[in-house]
Amino acid sequence: MNVSRILLLSNGHGEDAIGAAIARELARLGLEPLPLPLVGSGNAYARAGFPVLGPRREMPSGGFVRFNPKALLADLRSGWLAMTKEQVRVLRAAASGAATLVVGDLYGLFLGSRYGGRPLFQVQPLVSVRYPGAQGLEALEHLPAQRFLLPERLLMRRAARVYPRDPESAAWLQARGVAHAVCLGNPLLDAVFGEAPLEPSPPYLLLLPGSRADAYFSLPIMLEAVRELRPLTLTPVVAWSGLDLGGLQAPGWALERLIGGEVGVTHTLIHLDGTRVFLAQGAFKSALLGSKLAFSTSGSAAEQAAGYGVPLVGFPTPGPQYTASFARAQQQLLGKALTLALPYPREVAQAARALLHHPQAYQAAQEEGKKAMGAPGAARRIAEDIAAYLRYLPQISSHTR
Repeated sequence: MNVSRILLLSNGHGEDAIGAAIARELARLGLEPLPLPLVGSGNAYARAGFPVLGPRREMPSGGFVRFNPKALLADLRSGWLAMTKEQVRVLRAAASGAATLVVGDLYGLFLGSRYGGRPLFQVQPLVSVRYPGAQGLEALEHLPAQRFLLPERLLMRRAARVYPRDPESAAWLQARGVAHAVCLGNPLLDAVFGEAPLEPSPPYLLLLPGSRADAYFSLPIMLEAVRELRPLTLTPVVAWSGLDLGGLQAPGWALERLIGGEVGVTHTLIHLDGTRVFLAQGAFKSALLGSKLAFSTSGSAAEQAAGYGVPLVGFPTPGPQYTASFARAQQQLLGKALTLALPYPREVAQAARALLHHPQAYQAAQEEGKKAMGAPGAARRIAEDIAAYLRYLPQISSHTR
């Protein structure tokens, strides 16, 4: 048995970015990744140069439908069932003679184990036993995001390898019957893309409104918080994920498109009082490496920023992603790296000043973020482990004949 093709299922924007990072390493080792994003457009794979399988379509929920009947109903009305049916058809057609790697949680693992090829691998970047236990309704709402549920653990037992994000989670899974759980690091830090050059000079105040509809609520608040921080000592830069800018409403601000390419600084936001903010696309890594502080209502991007030593100020949105309970769960994971404020410009600005004007608090935030996220290099280690397992398969087959 000679397996060189790997179906790569991912169910989320952050999972796509992680999948693309691992796919690059798999390709470097001579394997052929075949990405099939289950949620969203899969742009991370396309930007990395991989052909993308299956239908690609953004759903209203952005993938956040658990315990949310309204979000599920909106997705159903937008053709989720038809899209899923086509994804399953493509998955089954491509599964013959291919291994399957799932980057995600229960949903992706179910489809991969049911319709994908063997052997089966899973990277679980979402769940960690480091999250303190939530209580009451909050626990019910975010249970899949904070705990390895029994159905997922049962499916994990079918996998040749399961790669949790931290050693504590790997040990917890091993003690509960997932014998092949092994932690090789958190690949999220290897999924930092976007190296288009930025003309504005660092240091930056990085604005991370997220990749879902939360951004239309949070970016106007961030912009007003920038005004509260005048005179500015940091250059404000928005890392925009590609959402339709036509949906952005920021009273008092004018959005001006710059003549030029589609990456780097593509727009400026100018207030009536002269405050200028730069909006960049395809330049997340460039902005991150030059940032001193970030405002954030994002998921994966916030964790990446924390891992790179950039303290964060966040605030809750009405959703679909960065709700109050989601924000608290993220703070529990990142510790002092994330300061939560009320969703008002003055509150956000005050939290930023408290970090910038107190070196000890700022340094503690940097150190906790790096500690929570670990060191880069996990994508390479995971790819090498998968490649080694696949090379070992012919020997297994010959001994079992």
